[in-house]
Amino acid sequence: MEDKPLVSVIIPVFNGSPFLEETITSVFNSTYKNIEVLLIDDGSTDKSKELCHRLEKRYKKVRFYSFPKNKGLGRVLNFALRQAHGELICRINQDDRMLRYRIQTQVDFMDKNPEIVAVGSSIKLFENNGKKQIVHFLQRDQEIKKMWHIVSPFADPSVMYRKSVARKVGGYKQEFWPGDDTHLWVRMGTRGKLANIDKPLVEVRYHSKAASVRYFKKLTVVTYKLHRWMHNHVQKAALPVQLFWIGQLIAGLLLPPDMNWNIYRILKRVIYFAAGVAHFLRNLKVKNTIVAKVIPHPMALNRSGQ
Repeated sequence: MEDKPLVSVIIPVFNGSPFLEETITSVFNSTYKNIEVLLIDDGSTDKSKELCHRLEKRYKKVRFYSFPKNKGLGRVLNFALRQAHGELICRINQDDRMLRYRIQTQVDFMDKNPEIVAVGSSIKLFENNGKKQIVHFLQRDQEIKKMWHIVSPFADPSVMYRKSVARKVGGYKQEFWPGDDTHLWVRMGTRGKLANIDKPLVEVRYHSKAASVRYFKKLTVVTYKLHRWMHNHVQKAALPVQLFWIGQLIAGLLLPPDMNWNIYRILKRVIYFAAGVAHFLRNLKVKNTIVAKVIPHPMALNRSGQ
């Protein structure tokens, strides 16, 4: 088992020296040990390459690859998929941290649910100023696919997925960067079920140099493109939803990233709460139906009173 790890932890690196060592430490603090870690430097201009070399020497389970020029995240991740020995791919970014039980929890979940092709989790979003918040994601496949025209199925650094399915659907597509992760989840979702574990398994750092902030306008345009692609190739969207896309595009281009992300998280909370209420009511209806079937109807008395 040590020669062939079950889980490959993939960490793309681009000018990630400020937080990368913290990320790696969190991976090797994991309670689950049957892993390998792939560090792929994508043409960094800071001291990331030197740090990756040191980490490779320090941890025997780290394999380091480096590109002299920037290739783009999608191409780097596809390279990692080809190099990975594990059956399960565990994603985390160069500035985030995983909790000690993250990998074990997701491995157990995937083992018990073979129909699941990708599983994410809630995340603990934190800022360098100490501000924190928990962000929840829809848990069940039916809920995720009902709302994936509006909100993304996962937080990328929380996801574990089956390598075989990712490769079957063609891996990441660079033309959809920085929404290439969501594009992959949707295509994988056509081959199996998606799910989220409803507790934080990763700590995601929100800061001004994060890709989700630096490239927000690019992400806004690509997200609209992705929705149009989904509408044409995966699942038709109702007209009000398509109008929502246009509003989202305009807001993304005109409003600051922080404001957009705050609005998006509020929307996610509303959707998560509504899905929870709907699930509770469905369960209540099922339980009432079962009770009604179990309790016998009273027998009518005959005229003699017997």
